[in-house]
Amino acid sequence: MRRPPRSSSRACTRSWTARVPRSESPLRNPPPVPPRLRPPSGRAMPARGLLLTLLLLCASANARQADTAPPADAPPPSAQSLPEPPSTPVAEPPPPDDDTGADLPPPTVRLPAGSGVIEVGGRLSVRETVDSRPDKVWSGRLSLPATRLEATYRFKKKIKAVVEFDVQDGLKDAYVWLDLPRGFAIRAGQFKVPLSLIELESSRSLPLARRGLLRDVLRDALVLTGRRPGAQLEWKCKDCAVDLKLRAGVWQTGNDTGKVDLSKGLGVVPAFRGTLTLGTVELGASALLQPAGAIDGGSHTGWTAGLDVQHELPIGRGALRTWGEVLVGRTELLTGLEGPFLTARALTGWRIGGGTRGALFVEPFVMLSALDPDRTLHQDLVWEGALGLNVGQFRHWRLQAQAEVRKAGDAVPAVVTSLEDNLASRKAVLLQMEVAF
Repeated sequence: MRRPPRSSSRACTRSWTARVPRSESPLRNPPPVPPRLRPPSGRAMPARGLLLTLLLLCASANARQADTAPPADAPPPSAQSLPEPPSTPVAEPPPPDDDTGADLPPPTVRLPAGSGVIEVGGRLSVRETVDSRPDKVWSGRLSLPATRLEATYRFKKKIKAVVEFDVQDGLKDAYVWLDLPRGFAIRAGQFKVPLSLIELESSRSLPLARRGLLRDVLRDALVLTGRRPGAQLEWKCKDCAVDLKLRAGVWQTGNDTGKVDLSKGLGVVPAFRGTLTLGTVELGASALLQPAGAIDGGSHTGWTAGLDVQHELPIGRGALRTWGEVLVGRTELLTGLEGPFLTARALTGWRIGGGTRGALFVEPFVMLSALDPDRTLHQDLVWEGALGLNVGQFRHWRLQAQAEVRKAGDAVPAVVTSLEDNLASRKAVLLQMEVAF
């Protein structure tokens, strides 16, 4: 078919129209149906799918580059200032009685709260105890020694508020910590009296299933340690070459009612503690004064003072951890005796593995404890030995087995054995499962 000449558009139109039959004119008949497309062969489908995938990946990469690329009028990278790190609140260096040590799990939930942050965590322990008293009758008991929930509010490095609640024992910690200039800080509420190193340490960082003899003596029987309402002034030397910390405060008395006749004092118990850290060794000294009337029915002044040491020695993929303490004093509940009492405790554990959250670890440990209720008497010593094993995932869960043997001397005064039934001779085996969250 010869194309019409290009000299005239009208002639071109007539020539083209004349060659098209009237029956096939596009003005009178509907447009022709387009031909049916044949599906591609099976060999072409994978190739096209692969090509489409590559295109999508390239497009995604280009989009990310476009999002991260600086604008055209932006200064060169050398002239740009480095981005500031996010203003995440950072906790102040915790004292030994805080539950924020290196062996403790991070909080499960971290929620923003204005300019601060709220951290929520807890732990659950299930324990089976089988023990034998002097009557040599073995008995077993299943218990929940810890069902804790803890909430902590932090505002930068200035304010911290902690509330810890145990489902069975009720309120544990409830205090506010406030940072002050020149290294000072103040803490007020309910928290631990700073007297014994091992009593101050969180049970989650200790390898023990329970603290044993001296927990029964110092906290339950003599009412020297434990949590009480009080106020504490803290100081940390920021210009010293060594880590030096001091704290002093007053706490409510150990009376059941918390009330004391004003003729016997203000009804508060003062205490002091200082620590000095030299590398991996921490040295500590503490003292506590029990004014007359600090304990129900008492009229004499008591006192307690002690020295302690803590050390962590890295060994391969683990660490050898050691705690030791000695306390001496006179207390209202033992005024019938002539001399001062003496307590001593040493604990060491070798942790193999761990180090990072979720890493498997094994930690055998051994502890020796002793109580001499009267230094002027003989054959009145009460001692206890414990050994055990921890197996689990670091800062997540652990299974603990612990065996204890306690012996009391033949000349132990009746005033000592009447303080607490647990001070008598016994043997015990404990199996405990602990989960931190």
